[in-house]
Amino acid sequence: MSKVILLAEDDEDNQDLVSFVLMRSKLDVELIIAENGKEAVQLAKERNPSLILMDMQMPVMDGWTAVHIIKTDKQTSGIPVIAFTAQTKPEDRARAHEIGCVDFYTKPMDPEELLALIRKYLKD
Repeated sequence: MSKVILLAEDDEDNQDLVSFVLMRSKLDVELIIAENGKEAVQLAKERNPSLILMDMQMPVMDGWTAVHIIKTDKQTSGIPVIAFTAQTKPEDRARAHEIGCVDFYTKPMDPEELLALIRKYLKD
């Protein structure tokens, strides 16, 4: 049974690239996409994904707020969230860990690095 990965990302090129990388990886995963934090929170509750890749800069609701909501809701608090962002400052990394992200990945993405990170958190 395939695992669900939720990608919260408003940039279409990044959506396409993650989708392509996962398709070529032959991992048994289903990728669902939210274009903002509000959609990400809703999809996390509806689909209970195995992993969330969360862009931190999005319209409607940013990733910081969305992660906080996900991590404080009993239904979704156990889902691992990786901050998936172009922000590279040490304080952003620290803040991501403080709000409950299990890891921090900076764009632009390297397909092999991203897959290694995804595999790390999809292990049963």
